[in-house]
Amino acid sequence: MALIAVSISVEEPALVAEVLELAQLAGDRGASLVEWRVDELGLSEAGHEACQVLVRESPLPCILTCRHECEGGAFDGNESQRASLFDSLIETNAIPRYVDIESARWAGSPELRESVRRLLTTGDCGLILSTHDFEGRPDDLARRVDSMRAEPEVNVVKVAWSARSIRDSMEAFDLLRESAGPTITICMDRFGVITRILAGKFGGLLTFAVLDGQSGTAPGQPTLTELQERYRFGDIGAATKVYGILGDPVAHSLSPLIHNAAFRRVDHDAVLVPMPVVDGWESFKASVATMLDQPSLDLAGLCVTAPHKENLLRFVQEQGGTIADSAMSAGAANTLVIQSDGGLVADNTDVHGIISPLQDVISLEGVRVAILGAGGAARAAASGLLAAGAEVVIFNRTRERAEHLVSAMKAEDAGSRIEVGSGGPLATDRFQVIINTTSLGMEGGPDASASPLEALGGEHESLAEGVILFETVYAPRETPLVQEAIQRGAVVITGDRMFLAQAAQQFKRWTGHDAPMEQWQNLLG
Repeated sequence: MALIAVSISVEEPALVAEVLELAQLAGDRGASLVEWRVDELGLSEAGHEACQVLVRESPLPCILTCRHECEGGAFDGNESQRASLFDSLIETNAIPRYVDIESARWAGSPELRESVRRLLTTGDCGLILSTHDFEGRPDDLARRVDSMRAEPEVNVVKVAWSARSIRDSMEAFDLLRESAGPTITICMDRFGVITRILAGKFGGLLTFAVLDGQSGTAPGQPTLTELQERYRFGDIGAATKVYGILGDPVAHSLSPLIHNAAFRRVDHDAVLVPMPVVDGWESFKASVATMLDQPSLDLAGLCVTAPHKENLLRFVQEQGGTIADSAMSAGAANTLVIQSDGGLVADNTDVHGIISPLQDVISLEGVRVAILGAGGAARAAASGLLAAGAEVVIFNRTRERAEHLVSAMKAEDAGSRIEVGSGGPLATDRFQVIINTTSLGMEGGPDASASPLEALGGEHESLAEGVILFETVYAPRETPLVQEAIQRGAVVITGDRMFLAQAAQQFKRWTGHDAPMEQWQNLLG
């Protein structure tokens, strides 16, 4: 099982007592090690004395890291000064469990090497040789790894680079699987979060986390609570199946929270992780194909969100997979099921997620419905509404996209009661139901403070008393549109209703078990 090391930066000697308490808290919450980042303590005698106290009094085995500025740290001194720090540890018998040294600085400084070698021979101290690239994958990645592994003193090899896409993470997993000794491989930033969560699946020595409320020491570090509670880090092993929430953005998604809790409830050895993939067919195709080509990933399914729902349908069609009726009629899919024989199934649970909560409050036969947006969720809504006998009007900032959606629906059924609207009619016509399928108002979206009604040229007068507003955005629960609707006396169905309804069908498709709805509702509060 991989370990969790909590990284704590110590900017000045006066903070020693405070950070020691933080390390104790990390240990109480399940961390195995603490990484003391002492970049700013390496230049003074007072800083050296602080490092000695940190090591001697550390409540957890510790990694001492004085990261040079050339690899993302704050230490801007010379190697004689850094060697003096390590010599002071030897003199006071303050021996850390590991010391982390950049491979390039190790190779370039005989004085630093000799100081660290003396440290390694004075107690149970191991050497982590590391390399970091904040620009992207290093062209000489393999050479760097081989060079570090060849050093006689090295105990652990650490490689970290800024991921350009989730495909970089697959290469990071290959490095772990093929490593000849203890290894830490990390892809930084949002595209590399998966490498931090799945370190244990591929034999990584450890992953780094940050305490809740503290600043991270590298881009993309999850909190200790997220690793332990949301992703069940300690339960992840080589046989764990992997599911993903794929889209852009996905950091706001609550899918990992509910699905991972449900996996534990039904004893399903699996974890669902965030998989950000930027907009575009080529990006989607390459990312999913790369993951499917990685057998050791054990990819078992995906929740697919904007902007890739139509891309998922196309991908499964091109791969010769199975398209569920709901996905075919909606022209988009939000769920990928990967069968035990490798077969792909595309489904659309958004249809159920929208129609089921609506039918709890209104009979849809003959009801006039305005849909805001013209993407995959809009088409899913239109498909379900038309099947239920409603009349649908599509409003979108780009009229051409709305016309394309309407044409596609009419191509399936020439008698479909669906048309393209504009800002003017939305402001004056009376709709019994208004459904927002855009991402406006979403945390992490294009504009969290915006109202789609205003963006589409409409007016909030449309939200008259008795009108039903269905908001598909669930984070936050009360978007600007929802707040306005409540003030005007509209009947509001918040996005969490749709989210839970569609997620329950996803969970059933993946595991064969009914979703623990009461547990999910409690998790969402």
